[in-house]
Amino acid sequence: MVRSKITALVAASMVCGATAAHAETANRWFVKAGPAMIALDENASFTAGGAPVPGANVRINPQYTLEGQVGYFVTPNVAVTFTGGLPPTARVHADGSIAALGTLGSTLYGPMTLTAEYHFNRGGKFQPYIGAGAAFLVIFKAKDGAVTDLHAKNDIGEAAGVGADYMLNDHTGLYADFKQTWLKTTATGYLGPAPVVGKVRLNPAAYSVGVTYRF
Repeated sequence: MVRSKITALVAASMVCGATAAHAETANRWFVKAGPAMIALDENASFTAGGAPVPGANVRINPQYTLEGQVGYFVTPNVAVTFTGGLPPTARVHADGSIAALGTLGSTLYGPMTLTAEYHFNRGGKFQPYIGAGAAFLVIFKAKDGAVTDLHAKNDIGEAAGVGADYMLNDHTGLYADFKQTWLKTTATGYLGPAPVVGKVRLNPAAYSVGVTYRF
């Protein structure tokens, strides 16, 4: 009797293990979607007519958007993930010694990342992960403010992040994600008749939550 009970327990554990392993290997693709906040650690230096502008800086308020992720598990624990979203508009306000200029302009931009992630505890409900990779800044449109004929450059930088999935079943779950990127841009235009150049550090940090689905 004891032997039969032990045999039944071993068989049950093997079935559960096989089911978990199948779920890990079968559901290789995943998508995620949810709201995100993007906060920038901005800092800038300016020249006007070729001369430095002492104390000039910029201020950019956080933006809110919808984020999406598409990923693929290349192994049971390692995934490659692309993250993007609806392009937010960043309004660039003059700060420091040039604060009286008000809004310098605005940009419609898209911060995106391509990262490799390591996912822990794939057989459990709570599955944290860490990742790192490349970050991309794409400027879709620039709109004039105090600076006219405004243009801003795209950039490629680095990205790192942490997050966690809480799986409600084999396919559906909830997630929370944080990504820090290191990006900058160079903006050019005119302030009155004088050409201006601004070198702006952005370093967007994205905080997001939402729903994940694996298939």
